[in-house]
Amino acid sequence: MRVLVLAPIGRDAALLADTLTALQIDTAIPGDGPALLRMLAEGAGSAIIAEESLTAPLMRALREWLASQPAWSDMPLLILTSGGRATRESHDRAQELQALGNVTLIERPARPDTVQSAARAALRARMRQYEIRSRQEALVQANADLEQFAYSASHDLREPLRSIAIYSDLLARSSGPALNEKSREFLCQIQSSAKRMYGLLDDLLTYAHASSIPEERVEPVHALRPLEIALENLAGAIRESHAQISIGPMPCARIHESHLSQVFQNLIGNAIKYRKDDCALRIEVSAREADGHAVFSVADNGIGVEAAYKETIFGIFKRLHADGKYSGNGIGLAICKRIVERYHGRIWVDSEPGRGSNFFFLVPN
Repeated sequence: MRVLVLAPIGRDAALLADTLTALQIDTAIPGDGPALLRMLAEGAGSAIIAEESLTAPLMRALREWLASQPAWSDMPLLILTSGGRATRESHDRAQELQALGNVTLIERPARPDTVQSAARAALRARMRQYEIRSRQEALVQANADLEQFAYSASHDLREPLRSIAIYSDLLARSSGPALNEKSREFLCQIQSSAKRMYGLLDDLLTYAHASSIPEERVEPVHALRPLEIALENLAGAIRESHAQISIGPMPCARIHESHLSQVFQNLIGNAIKYRKDDCALRIEVSAREADGHAVFSVADNGIGVEAAYKETIFGIFKRLHADGKYSGNGIGLAICKRIVERYHGRIWVDSEPGRGSNFFFLVPN
């Protein structure tokens, strides 16, 4: 959290350092531009730079150094400018200096309390940056731990669950006829719960895989093929529901084919699941290109979603219907959200109860 002071002409550097030292702020005085860059690389909370020391080569080097910093870092710079009347040249120079980023211009002659106040503000801002970085790192680690837990749990719980399913089936075959009605009901409940738990673990494993998609540049794929794969996987449900599905022109998108297919399958599967009983199901899949992204839409005429739940439904294990009418574990939309966000996209819904839903998601193309 030291402040670097670059003012190579006269005693400005020493006077500024004394002014800050009075506040118990650690200071260092680089002799020239290259020394400033070396000290910045070693670590600093801020830098006070006299305008006359910012030559064209140092400006270029400083811009390059600032651009090389991590996303959380925004080094505050205090630049001492020349006083006097404003001119066209001084205005242009101020614009050039502001282009460095987090810059505060202090006109000379600067009062000591002005310099002290600006330095304190710069150091507070820098400290907040470090605090945010620490929180982000803790959050990333917590997410990684949760993803690893989900992955391990989905594997480790399968073995005892398999034993429950196997022995309940053996019990039903060997002793089923001898059991009374209440006992058979209990046994049926065990088998049903084991089957549901299998589905839950499968979904949890899928979610864990979606969370671990690596950050990498993906070659564009044409979206029609992933959509066709999703429709093939849903063929039975489509046939049973008599769904009428229309498909518009599909663009290319930078997302793995299997992941795009999974998003389509979950969204179309939801449209089939949450259809209305009193009218034929219609699903429209369309897409458009906008601002470097492919924007996809899956619209239906189903039961819709209340406005209060438009964000909630994308949470893991979030189900709006707990009456048993609709199957599922409430994780399908969470998987869609996690996949889309891994590709720097987003997903949202436009819906009204009784008037259907339109799910949108966009990914780079």
